[in-house]
Amino acid sequence: MRLINLLPKPRQSEIRYEVVFKTLLKVFVVSLISFAAVFMVQLGTKFYLQAENGSMQAQIDELRNQVNKQDNAVIKKKIQALNGEIGDFNTLAGNAPKWSQVIEAFAPLPPAGVRIGSLNVDAPRKMITISGTSPTRELAILLHDIILADEEHFINIDYPLENILKAVDVSFHFTFNFKDTLIK
Repeated sequence: MRLINLLPKPRQSEIRYEVVFKTLLKVFVVSLISFAAVFMVQLGTKFYLQAENGSMQAQIDELRNQVNKQDNAVIKKKIQALNGEIGDFNTLAGNAPKWSQVIEAFAPLPPAGVRIGSLNVDAPRKMITISGTSPTRELAILLHDIILADEEHFINIDYPLENILKAVDVSFHFTFNFKDTLIK
């Protein structure tokens, strides 16, 4: 079967235009609704992501503050420990006598060939005890005389006779006091 359109030509084209217009109107409305739906979804996603970003940033800032506080506390403890050690060292250094001056005063005294094996200092009694060896008795006696002659630094030298019993390879020991001026 065949359809025959008996409407006049202008009316036929008007109907065609109406159909095209209605189709275009439907496409436009569907496109507008789709566009609005996509726009709303994007807008909602934007607000959601901004809220999440703000919350994450707040958490990051909180964690940074905690880490900084913990790091600062650890660093402060280390600094306090080091300051305590330095303070202890300064206290000990200030309270200790200056033995380098005693050693500096004694070091040039022994004649060549005489070996000092030990030098002990008793600070409260202001006493020095030395022991060593000398190749000859004369050098041991000379050491005694040199220490005795240095009245600026040393006094009261004790010279045991056993130091001169042997003529060669003499083992000796002396005890003498030092003056207060050496440890100030």
